[in-house]
Amino acid sequence: MSGGGLRFKRETLGVAMLLCLGSLYILYPFLDAVVLAIATSYILRFAHNRMNNKIDNNFLSSLIIITAVLGIISAGLYTFINNFTMLLSALNSLTGSFEQLVVNFIELIDLPARFRQNTESLINTLSVYLNARLRNIFEGVPGLLIHLGIYAVTSIYLYKDGGKIEDKMMEIIENLPEEERKISTSLVESINYIFKGVFVTQFLVATILGIIAGLGFYAISMISASPIPLIPIWAGLIAITALLPLIANFMVYGPLGGYYLLTGDPVKGSLILFFGFAILQIMPEVFLRPYIGSKHMNEHPLIIFMGFLAGPLTLGLKGVVLGPLILILTKEFVRDYATLVSK
Repeated sequence: MSGGGLRFKRETLGVAMLLCLGSLYILYPFLDAVVLAIATSYILRFAHNRMNNKIDNNFLSSLIIITAVLGIISAGLYTFINNFTMLLSALNSLTGSFEQLVVNFIELIDLPARFRQNTESLINTLSVYLNARLRNIFEGVPGLLIHLGIYAVTSIYLYKDGGKIEDKMMEIIENLPEEERKISTSLVESINYIFKGVFVTQFLVATILGIIAGLGFYAISMISASPIPLIPIWAGLIAITALLPLIANFMVYGPLGGYYLLTGDPVKGSLILFFGFAILQIMPEVFLRPYIGSKHMNEHPLIIFMGFLAGPLTLGLKGVVLGPLILILTKEFVRDYATLVSK
């Protein structure tokens, strides 16, 4: 290729990169929805291929997948909005029960009246704060609807046209100058491999935690001599929240343990909270996820640990995907850079 042609291609590539950065800036407020949509479309294409192998009908497979996605999003949003008043009522009831429990305890150990008044004031302040937070969430429903709409539409379009987009990208990469083509091809292959590893890791961890949660709650029921109702549902919720960043599991076992503490079963409540914190919270982040991720992605456990931990802390929800992806991609690129440029 002549020097002028090579220079033109590289200038065109530079302009394209600037345009991509501009597009990223425009999409940044909705980046959580877009990144999760990319991840969802990847999973949906995998589910579509598995389903199509069984029913051998591409249209029917697509219809089932799209209907399921829209149904899950609609049902979740309807449940939240429809039960919002009940959530506020339950929160007020829980706060009242907790306040009465604390007052009875203070009276039992004969603490000063001043201390009792300060404690009641603190509980009331906390109740007002939590109610305000819930109302803020409800007032933010229009913004949530926008994010959900972007997420749903992007997921479906990428699911339907993801293969075409990938083919077009590979066609563009093939027309790049040789050096850029080597690096771009390596990046695309690495991203595809890491994406698969991240999703396999997340779903395996979620499945294992769901099973462990179910067995643990059954064991706690036996130890405390009174059953925990709906254990399969609690275990399923633990498995679902295990896909989300860091403290999502606490949103399941925390209220469950707190309920038993406040309703006169402190042994069961304490066991649930300890089991949840030690086994469902700490163990997956420190051991289970790094171990499974290192095996499936052939990476050091420390990189997996930092990616899944620091990603959500730094980037929020999108960090679940971008955290491990960026760290592993950086390591792969730095390690292979000399080989790429010397080929």
